[in-house]
Amino acid sequence: MSAPIIKAVIFDLDGVIIDSNPEIEKFWHRWAARENVVLTDELVRLHIHGRKGTETIQVLFPHVTDATKQAIRHAADALNNEINPAAIAGVVSFIQLLRKQKITTGVVTSSHESRMLQMLQKHGLDQSFVSFVTAHDVTKGKPDPEPYRKMSERLNLPPAHCLVFEDAVSGIRSAVTAGMHAIGIGNAVAEKGLLAEGAVQVIPDFTHLRLSETSLGLPNGFSFQWG
Repeated sequence: MSAPIIKAVIFDLDGVIIDSNPEIEKFWHRWAARENVVLTDELVRLHIHGRKGTETIQVLFPHVTDATKQAIRHAADALNNEINPAAIAGVVSFIQLLRKQKITTGVVTSSHESRMLQMLQKHGLDQSFVSFVTAHDVTKGKPDPEPYRKMSERLNLPPAHCLVFEDAVSGIRSAVTAGMHAIGIGNAVAEKGLLAEGAVQVIPDFTHLRLSETSLGLPNGFSFQWG
């Protein structure tokens, strides 16, 4: 079967463009220990990565006081301003290649717009995307398909012509349910869960990712080869 024609490439932020997941996991583990919550790998996978912070708090800490929930939110905001994560290997050059080939790019993130722009600016990528969908742009976050459907509308492209890079099961589910193609970013441990949600492939980073030279420059988009 021939590869689909892709006219836009869309990126998640955390774990796809920036390597922020280790610090994020440490943060939630600290608060879980403080509030006597057993934070398993499955809970991290399902309810932290790719999710809005408010949703994570509601799932992990339904028993704590409103004041404590507010304290967690403030601490999460402070963490976002303090960390300075490196870019995922190969992602900057890959995005630059897409831009050079005039391929439409976008970012769909559960993060707030100000934080997203701050992180992109640190890596010289703030002018590399046509459109953004952030936490404030949707009423339902990932894994609901609303974020990626909204991106499809903003780009005025059918979802079937969009390729998404996501590291979280919630993000893969959101993209695939919206009708887009998705590639997972993750290690061997994460691979099974990402493929189960509909990722066509899982890669560790962008180091060896290439566009097919024979497909570039087509007026109706480019054909992305999965393997």
